[in-house]
Amino acid sequence: MVKLEKRGDTFRVEKLEASIVNAGASSETVKKVAGSLAKNVCEGMSTLELRNKVVAKLEKADPKAADTYKSYKKSSKKSSKKK
Repeated sequence: MVKLEKRGDTFRVEKLEASIVNAGASSETVKKVAGSLAKNVCEGMSTLELRNKVVAKLEKADPKAADTYKSYKKSSKKSSKKK
């Protein structure tokens, strides 16, 4: 995976699962979404692309968690820019 800042990073399904849990998704939804995406992560995929795929899957499975996920990611981007 490629971070938005263009540095390489290794995809970790545990990190993805944790972010989906933090959005308020059920454990069943977490496993379904993360499992599906883990199979489709490819070399060179950006974090933005992965984030968009997570949102798309969550919107179908749990719209409220999708909204929370989107707002969390926006607020974490703002707070990281303040540093």
